[in-house]
Amino acid sequence: MKHHHVPAIERALPMERIIGVFEEHFGNPYLNPMAELTFEQLTAAFPDIPVAELEEGLFHWTNHSGEKTLSTKTVETNGSESRVWYVHGLVRHRIDPFSTVSGRVALG
Repeated sequence: MKHHHVPAIERALPMERIIGVFEEHFGNPYLNPMAELTFEQLTAAFPDIPVAELEEGLFHWTNHSGEKTLSTKTVETNGSESRVWYVHGLVRHRIDPFSTVSGRVALG
């Protein structure tokens, strides 16, 4: 069996934890167009992760070369712009830890 290296940021902030936060707030975030979280909300959801590491993790997952699951956009609220993150796609994805291809995502 081939060893699959998981980047440190993926171990520190796995996609499953991020999706779990969205599910806590919105039920099924894949079917809810309002399922968006600000950086402040994500920071509060991950008190055990330093802010710089959270920023790195969100950047990593939004720019991940595999199946795109986490996306970000700028929204305007009360005349000011802010950045929000949302879960992209119509069905829940799960990272396949047994895949030999980096970033392989399986439908779950």
